[in-house]
Parts: sequence; structure tokens; C-alpha cells
Amino acid sequence: MQAKRARLSVLSLSLSLVTLGAIIPLLSGCGYFAVTDPSFYAGISAPVSTLRVNQQMQLKDNARTTGVPVIFYVNGIQGGNSEFGTIDSNGLYTAPAIVPVPNTVNITSTTAKFPNDPPGAAAVGVLNPIPNLTSVTPTAFSEGTTTVTVSGSQFVYGAQILWNNTAVPTTFISSTQLVASIPAPNPGTFPLAVSNPNPGSVTTKPLLVKVGPGQVVLILQPNEGTDVRVSNPLNLGLTVTGTDNPAVNLFINGVAGGNSQIGTAVSNSDGSITYTAPAVVPSPNVVQLTIVSVDNPTVSINRNISVLNPIPILSSATPNSFNVGTASVVVQGQSFISGAQVLMNGAPVPTTFNSGGQLTANLSISEPGTLDLQVLNPNPGPATSNDLIEDVAGGAPVLPVTPQDAARFLDQATFGATDADIHQVSQIGFQTWLNQQFSIPQTLREPGVEQALILNNPPCAASDLKCNTALFVQNNQDEIYVENAFWQQALAANDELRQRVQYALSEQFVISGTTPAVQNMPRGEAAYYDMLGADAFGNFRQLLQDVTLNPMMGQFLSMLQNDKGDANTDPDENYAREVMQLFTIGLYQLNDDGTQKLDSTGNPIPTYSNTDVMGLAKVFTGFSWNVPGNTSDTAWSNCCIYVGTGYGEDLLPMQAYPSHHSTDEKDFLGVTIPASGAPDPNGDLKIALDTLFNHPNLPAFFSKQLIQHLVTSNPSPGYVSRVAAVFKDNGQGVRGDMKAVITAILLDSEARDTATDAGNPQYGKVREALIRYTNWARAFTAQSRTGSYYLASTEDPIWGLGQMPMRSPTVFNWFAPGYTPPATSIAQAGLVAPEMQMTNVTTVVGYLNYMQSAIGSDSKNGSDLFSSYGAELNLANTPDQLVDRVNLLLMAGQMDSTLQSQILSAVSAISIPSGDQNAINAALAARVQTAVYLTMASPAFCAQF
Repeated sequence: MQAKRARLSVLSLSLSLVTLGAIIPLLSGCGYFAVTDPSFYAGISAPVSTLRVNQQMQLKDNARTTGVPVIFYVNGIQGGNSEFGTIDSNGLYTAPAIVPVPNTVNITSTTAKFPNDPPGAAAVGVLNPIPNLTSVTPTAFSEGTTTVTVSGSQFVYGAQILWNNTAVPTTFISSTQLVASIPAPNPGTFPLAVSNPNPGSVTTKPLLVKVGPGQVVLILQPNEGTDVRVSNPLNLGLTVTGTDNPAVNLFINGVAGGNSQIGTAVSNSDGSITYTAPAVVPSPNVVQLTIVSVDNPTVSINRNISVLNPIPILSSATPNSFNVGTASVVVQGQSFISGAQVLMNGAPVPTTFNSGGQLTANLSISEPGTLDLQVLNPNPGPATSNDLIEDVAGGAPVLPVTPQDAARFLDQATFGATDADIHQVSQIGFQTWLNQQFSIPQTLREPGVEQALILNNPPCAASDLKCNTALFVQNNQDEIYVENAFWQQALAANDELRQRVQYALSEQFVISGTTPAVQNMPRGEAAYYDMLGADAFGNFRQLLQDVTLNPMMGQFLSMLQNDKGDANTDPDENYAREVMQLFTIGLYQLNDDGTQKLDSTGNPIPTYSNTDVMGLAKVFTGFSWNVPGNTSDTAWSNCCIYVGTGYGEDLLPMQAYPSHHSTDEKDFLGVTIPASGAPDPNGDLKIALDTLFNHPNLPAFFSKQLIQHLVTSNPSPGYVSRVAAVFKDNGQGVRGDMKAVITAILLDSEARDTATDAGNPQYGKVREALIRYTNWARAFTAQSRTGSYYLASTEDPIWGLGQMPMRSPTVFNWFAPGYTPPATSIAQAGLVAPEMQMTNVTTVVGYLNYMQSAIGSDSKNGSDLFSSYGAELNLANTPDQLVDRVNLLLMAGQMDSTLQSQILSAVSAISIPSGDQNAINAALAARVQTAVYLTMASPAFCAQF
């Protein structure tokens, strides 16, 4: 028995060895597993690395080779689950319906027979499905914004609709539906697709969707305003979108196409509209153009158009010479209307209207010499004709002032000399003219700007705060009305001295429409300029207070809503610094003659320190919008809750808000306002402004700058001292009397001694480009073709003047009073030339380009402002007389002989043909324009002496 058992054991062992010996080479030969691989029995592998949701994958395992069953796990869960996917006992893996987070799942395997062996492993990335796009609802739509529903399948959360290859915000409704708002501003055919997000982002093939014309939109571009003189055309650009049919119907005051009484309107081939004014101003003179879409008659827009009186043309007078005494004159010309007046030397005389081509006037002539006749057509759109110079027999009168000295005085005191003004100043003298100017009521800017805003924008009910706010204080696109009003008043207002001083003050007390807060309030900007004009003939102390509390200045230099500060925030110091540095006392202590005081080491002495700035900054806290009777935080913080026609926070001076005013001690310029528990913003402000007003620097600092703006850039210390003395005391114990200061500046011997000044190389100033332009426009009675005085922007340095009123780039104006052009003879002489800060190669060329266009404009072409050169054309056959006249009007007779000879040669070189009257007229006009242009292009004209 024992032997038998031993043989069986040997047999079993032999069989085992034989079997193992057979298996080992078999396994080694296939290369699938190595004998030594510890995961021999549980090993698995995946045929792909990624699957999309719901897809299946058969894993390879060793169960078929070894016969050892394998147990599968997904992310550690036997057999998996719906979140990560499932796997059956045969290794068939089914991805989940939704991408898991993270999207990579780990499949592992073990065997029950060899539980201690390392598990098999395979990683699979689960990706979003491939979307399927079947339809879009609506299948087509109109331009604009449209909500669409996209249908299909396999959409997932985060899927986006792509419109014209750009993703748009998409709402996921279900796996078969998405919704989005499609912006389609233009008609056409555009691709729409759906893109499922990562992981596995993929985009469908697009569907093509047609976008048709949508809501009709009419946009009118009144490129040159909406004023037009009788019988003239006005072209208006029109853009029509949202339709394949851009045709429109036009109505004037409800009449299709208009008629001869209210004007007519037609559409042009380029889409623009031409309105032609009637021959006579209708009553009322504002007509309404209505534009109605043919495609959709419910869509229309309106535009008010102001019809203005014509520009009169004066051609002759009978008689054409006079004696001293009374005389009746018949003037002939064109475009005279009922109410027209003849002007003699700028003053109206009794006039009888005979016809559109003839007026009779009664003259009272007191002196021999010459007289200047013009015709003035009345409102709406008042316009003055060209000049007609007539002789008055008798010996040459002994005039208080020569015409040349009168013209030179007017260059300093106005925006430019005119025939009438030269004659008047020559007859009555400087002081009498000043007295007359001081008594002329102010020409206001703001009412005209407000009227234009109302006329050219939708009207508002008085109670409609939202509408009024948008109309008056959120209207930056209508700042052009502020500019139009400037040109009209600078060139045509009869308070000429005030206009010129007002402009000089605007270059010292600067606000700028380049700041959006100012630009947004055209009424407020105009009212600020009016305020400067009102105070120009008042007292400097009032001017200082009005500037300080003006809401436009408050926005420009940050005083408006300047809060008292706290432990972490100090009050804004902007206005505190600038009111000292630029408006009143300057950086360094001055002698009464404007020269700097020096310390013992020869250095200038600062006027103020940062401590003074900090102290004043506390004074200038607690001021904001003026809402009468309301000092709540709502009124403090919000503009504009009180606004309407003729009133509003943009027009009213800022008011005090005690709860926002600093109660700290305020130390500045040797003054201390003690700390107080009871805030007194108005009381503190009075102390501060009184301190600045009485500062010893102020008389010389302000007087010198006003001299620089009006007369000469380098006044002598004596000149400054004499004017400063008048600032300190007008002779009646009054400090800061502006009339007295202006008089002292303009009548000082250094301003009026022509012979001495002409020989003094330090005397005179550069005419800033804007002043050169106004000199031309006033000298030659430039008129507005449309009546709106529309010059658009003149800031462009290449094609403009490189300058524009109330638009300086900084609080330092377009040029600083102490500017010296480097590396020039001016610098070598130790002089300043402030206006040269705006002068470079570009601005020189720009000025010449601009003036060439302006001088060559006429009643039909070119700039809105043009001159007919009536008096000059009458002299064009005698070039020497023509040049003499241009010399007087533009250069006060100071043209040197070399320049005069050069211009005379150029004018004489233009021959006058015979026969063809049009050719004759063109040659005469060329002579006049050449004389004017060469004069204005000369360096001698650009320097005012």
C-alpha cells in the first residue's frame, strides 16, 4: 500500500511538471503576459483612451487566457454606477449619460483566486456628446435682436449657440432645445451652429439663417445746422436702415413736399434731403420737416428748420458824395427787406423801405472826410451788408484820433477793427468810446443756446424732469451751439469791449468743454461765459466769488461735492491750488510792478506752501448743486433734480451743505479760521476770498496778465505798476474796479504811444490764431450763409486754427503767460511770447490752410462765414488804394514798406480782362483775396503792435 501511494505521488508530480513545462513556453511565446507580472491574473487594458457619454467599450482582460474570473470596479465601485459608468463581468464598459467630475474614470480589476495580487487598471476620459442640430425657430427673422429656439439632440448644459461664428449668451432648456437672443443689426444670410463645451467640445455643421430688413430707422444728419436764409438750399444727410426700400415721403408743416410759402423739400439720389427756403420768411419763421418711411409709414422723424432773413447786398448810393449837414440818400442793392435800416458809421439812421433793391435814408453829417454806409436786415437772422465808403466834401477834419491809432486801439479793445468803429473812435476819442461801451447792455449767450437746444431736440413738458435733464444737462452732442453763439457774438455783438475782455477772462479763469462733465452741460457752459461777461465790468471780488461757486468750475476743478474728509481721506486740493496759482496771486511774491521779490540769496519767495493749500482745501468743502430749499444728501450727490426751461442746477451757483463742510482749523496765507463745532461754509468762504482779494500780489498778478491778453506780452514794470495802482484804488477808494483797470490798461501811455511802441522791439504780442480769424471776419463784415455762424471744430492743427474757445486742453489755457519759446531771439532777450506755445510747423500750415479757405469762401461755397468784400472790390482797379485799405483794417496802417511793395506787386500782377463781366469780376475778386491773404500770412500781421 505504501509503495502504491508513492507511485501515485510521483505520477502526480510528474504530471504537474509536464503540465507546467508545457504552459511556460506557451505563455512565453505569446508575449501577452510575463510569468513574473504580479497582475498576471487580473490584468486589463482599454482599446481607446476616451469615450463620449453613453458609448460602450470592451476591455481586454486575462480571464480568457488564465481561466481565472476577473472582478471589475469603476472608481472603486464594483460594477460601477450611473454616475461614473457601468461595467459587466465580461469587461463591457458603458459610459455614463452625463460627464462625471472629474471626467476621467478609473477602471480596476481583481480576481477572487488571487486577491493579494496587484489589481489591473485602465483610465478612460468621458467626453460630452456630439450635438446634432436639426432646426431653428423662427427659420428667418428681421434685423434687430430676435429670440430663437434651436432644436436637435445631444445638447448638454453649457452648450452655446454660435451666430456668424461668434458665441452668443445661450439658455439650456433640455438636451433637445436651446434658446438665445440673436443680435443681427444687418440683413443677410448668416450661419448658426451649436457647440457643446469641453471636455470634448465639438460644433455642429451650421444652418444658414436669413435675416431680412427689420424695424425702419431714420437718422437725420444736419451737418451744417438747421438754419437757412430765404431762397437758399439746406442739405440734410439721411440714413435709412431696417428696410430694403429707403424711400421716404417729405412734408413741410404737414404739406407734402411743402410749397412756396413754407419752403420745399426733395429727396436726392444719394439719399440726402434738400430743403429750399421760401423767398420770404414765413410766420412763424420755424417750419417743421417731417420724414416718413414709405416701407413703414408709422415710422417718421421731425426736424425744425429756422428760416432767416437774407444778407443784404449794397451796391451804390445816390448821391455818391456829400456835404456836411443833412442829406437824403437812396441806396441800391439786393435782398433788402421791410424793416431794413441804413447804417451810417455803424449807427442806424431813419430809413424808408422802397423795395427789395432800394432804401431811402436821412443823414445828418457833422464832419468832412468819409462816411461808411451799410444796410442791416432785421431779425430773424439779422445781417449786415458790405461797406460802401462815400466822400464828404470839405477840408480834412482835425480828428481827436487818427484812423490808424483808432484801428490800433480797436485791435486791443475788440475782436478786430471795422470801418464803422474806426470812424467812431476817430471822431469821439478813446475815453468817450470806452464810456459808451461800458453802458451797452450785455449780449447773453445762454438764452440762445437754450433756444437752440429746445428747437433742435424733442420738446419737454415743464414737469418732465427726465426729459429736461436729457435736454439741458446730458447733451454733449449739442455743445456746438455754445461755439456758434461765441462766433456770432464775437463778430456781431455791439458790446464789443465786453466781448473781448470776456474772452480774455475765459483764458485766465479756464473751464474746458474737453472735460465730459462740462461738455454735457452746454447751457451751463454758456452761462459760465455769460458770468465772466457780467463781471467783466464789475468788481474783481465779485468775479472771484462767482467763478468759485459756478458749478462748471466746480466740476472742472473738483470743488463741487468736495467733502470734509475723515481719518482716511483729505479734502480735494485741486481748486485750492489753482485759485492761488492761476487765478489770484501766483507762485511767487511780487512787487507792485509785477517783478518777483527775492530773498537774501537772490531766490524768488514762494507765495504759499502746501500747508496753505491744505488749509484752503478745507474751506472749499461743503458746496454742491443748488436745489433751492434742499440741502439733503440727495441734492448734494445728484444732478439734476431741479432743471427746466430757464432754470436748473447747471445755471445756479453752488450752494452750501453744512454737514459736508470741514469744521477743522483752517490755516492759510497767515489767516487762521479756528475749529468749530458749528460748520459755516459761507462764512469760511468769505474769509478765504477776502484774503485772496486783499493779498498784495493780486493787483500786479492779475493786471499784468490782462495787459498780456489785450496789449503786449512784455509790459514794462512801470506799465504794470500804474495799472496795479488803479486795481488797488480806482481813485474813489474802491479796490478791484474792473472798468477802471480796463481803462488804465487801454489808455496807458505804453499802450497808446504808437511811435514809441513801433520802435520798441520788446513791445507787442503774437496774435493767437483765433484772434487773427476774428480780425479778418470783422474787418470785412463776414456773414453767416446759414445764419447759424457754424464753423464746426476749429481745433484741428492741420486744417483748423489749432484753437477753439472754451476748449483748452488744460486749466493752464492754450498758452501760459510766462512761456518763452526756447532757442529763439525772444529767449535770448529774456522776453516771453505766450501765444508761441501754440505755434509750430503744423499750426502755421493749418492756419494758412484755414484762412485760405475762409478768405476764398462766398455766398454759395466754402465756409459758412464769408465776406463779399464790397468796399474792397470797388478799389480793386487801384491796387495801391486796395492795399492801403487792407493795411488800415488789418494792421492799423503799420505795414512796412517792403511788405507793402511785395503785396502790391502780387496784386498788380493779376490782370483785369475786358469784355466778359464774369471774368472781370473773378479777376477783381482774386486781387482782393490775394491782398487779404498775403497780409494775413505775413509775420508782421501775426504780431500785434
